[in-house]
Amino acid sequence: MGIFNKINQRSGLVVGIIVAALVLFLLGGEFLSKNSFFGGFNNKVGEIDGSNVSVDEFQKALIKAEALYGGSGNTSNMDDIAWSQLVFDKVNLKVYEKAGLEISEKEKKDLIEGEHMSDIVKQQFQNAAGVQQFLKYLESDQIQSEEERNSIKSRWRALKEYVFNERLRTKYENLIKKSEYVTKAEAERYYHAMNDKAEAEYVYVPYYSIQDSTITVTDEMMETYLKAHEKEFEVEAGRSIEFAVFNNTPTAQDSSYVKKDLVALKEEFKTAKNDTAFIRSNSDVPAEPAYVQISQLPAGMAAMAASLQVDSVYGPFAYNTGFSLSKVIKIENDTNVMAKASHILFLTNATDPAEKKAEAKQKAQQILAEIQNGANFEKMAAQYGGDGTASRGGDLGWFGKGQMVKPFENAIFSASKPGVLPNIVETQFGYHIIRIDVPKTGKKFLLASVQKNVIALSPTVDSIYTLASNFSTVVKDTATFHAELKKYPLGVAKFVQPNIDGAAKGITGIAEAREIVKWLYNDDRDINDVSNVFTVDNKNVVVLVTGIREKGLAPLADVKDQIKPKVLIEEKAKKIKEKLKVESNFAAVAKAYGNDAVTGTAADIVLSSGMITNIGYEPEAVGTLFGLAKDKISAPLTGDNGVIVLKKKNEVKSEVADYAQFVTQLQQQRNNRIAYGVVETAIQKSVEIEDLRYRN
Repeated sequence: MGIFNKINQRSGLVVGIIVAALVLFLLGGEFLSKNSFFGGFNNKVGEIDGSNVSVDEFQKALIKAEALYGGSGNTSNMDDIAWSQLVFDKVNLKVYEKAGLEISEKEKKDLIEGEHMSDIVKQQFQNAAGVQQFLKYLESDQIQSEEERNSIKSRWRALKEYVFNERLRTKYENLIKKSEYVTKAEAERYYHAMNDKAEAEYVYVPYYSIQDSTITVTDEMMETYLKAHEKEFEVEAGRSIEFAVFNNTPTAQDSSYVKKDLVALKEEFKTAKNDTAFIRSNSDVPAEPAYVQISQLPAGMAAMAASLQVDSVYGPFAYNTGFSLSKVIKIENDTNVMAKASHILFLTNATDPAEKKAEAKQKAQQILAEIQNGANFEKMAAQYGGDGTASRGGDLGWFGKGQMVKPFENAIFSASKPGVLPNIVETQFGYHIIRIDVPKTGKKFLLASVQKNVIALSPTVDSIYTLASNFSTVVKDTATFHAELKKYPLGVAKFVQPNIDGAAKGITGIAEAREIVKWLYNDDRDINDVSNVFTVDNKNVVVLVTGIREKGLAPLADVKDQIKPKVLIEEKAKKIKEKLKVESNFAAVAKAYGNDAVTGTAADIVLSSGMITNIGYEPEAVGTLFGLAKDKISAPLTGDNGVIVLKKKNEVKSEVADYAQFVTQLQQQRNNRIAYGVVETAIQKSVEIEDLRYRN
């Protein structure tokens, strides 16, 4: 029955809701066990178009969602899918029914197993024969229990319901598209907006000509702007927080424990007969034995590459997240020769005069002599190195032939032993003092490795939780939050997140934060409330509530940064308009205003572009221009970039005999805007929907 194990995502499904959908939906796994999803809370989950959604109703929707999308324990977004389906059932289906849309029994059969089989069914079953095979299986004795049979039937019913709903959705969208009608007058306006051209004389005073510092924007001014533009600043409910994260960071004792554990394994690893089985049993990062070049050995092993022995175990060696043991199974020769070296570069280039090059060479010889007499190579590299390796003591790491310029490569691959070369080497980059760290070698090693990650063990986890709990007890407000946080080590991080939505599943750095969000949206929550410790994602989190925003007009404090620039523009426009004395002679107007006023002529202005040459994008000003009669002057206009006065000099109207093609273009543009989900969103915006799941 493998053909029933997976349904792929169908193109066009709503983003974020269907992304995890149709995985093992027929035969995979049991339903979720969250039967008490909303236990302990009031009986209202939300309200959709005047109808309350009860806990019981939501539970049924959740079961239906699980039937279609929840195979193999897939719980991702189940509550979102269930809620979206409830909205669809209570809002969209009513609209479709009112429009007279329905699906006949014949059409349903065609969608499931006919010539016009739904894409989603086709992806699952390939063809009608596949559907029939499944239906026979559904009634066969291959299914071991009635419970399992009922579960599969439930998934099958959910799939068919989804397919039929998708067809209704498509029908309605097609109905909307067919109802679009473009008149000849609309096409004519569209054509002229694209093709008519105007010429204008202008006076323009940019806002940047007035310094921001000369204008005082008060809270009262911003509040007035906010109230005058309420629709622009309507917001959903939000909760602002600061929170401290006490990470379960392993300590030196945890590292020591892991290291000791590996040391105890060394002898057993050495005598293991089956290295692969040993790795699988003992490594946190199981991997098959593999050949590595000397450059890929752990740093501690590379240093002793010449003395490594077959069937010996080396380590523990530190790596990013823990420690490792490595067992040498084979040592073989490879054609890929490697070496490791360091250098000190005394930089020159081809255009340098001879005396400068001679000076660099002399300095290189002097420093070489000092190193030969005992001076520290790394310190000399840090002091005199002329390239990026200086900061790391001249270390070039491992490299093979063909990676360095020839004179440099020849010097290194000619050396047979480690140490500083007796002579400086000249290349196109300058003069080099070279130290051979590991001479050329063509060896490769078959290694088996056991890796153990260092994690915080129970004593560490308990002590970090205690720190977080103590912090939670002491903090009373923002001031104490900041003061107390300074007392804790670097392993504690502070985050700020404004206006968290009630439906949010995660917060900064914490993917699964529903418990935190539910706490934030408790009816009794208030500013300066401090949470107990939340343990999520291997972190201990303490939350301080710094702001509570209700649905409606945004508080000024939340939108000051957006409003202040707009008020600044308004105030600058007022100042400019007070000083700007408009008359027919624009040159005189600009001169009277001062050096900040610019005048000129802009040609080829097109209504649809909104652009005015030398001024920029000013759609409202362009619209005003096309509404002026020839030689008429506009009032001073508050533009996006400055104050503008326009005089219409000319307008050239383009003409076309037949507007049919522009009717078609407009029709196509409008239909293209009706993408998947756009009509559905418009339908749902026409009713009141209150989602209260965040309380649960």
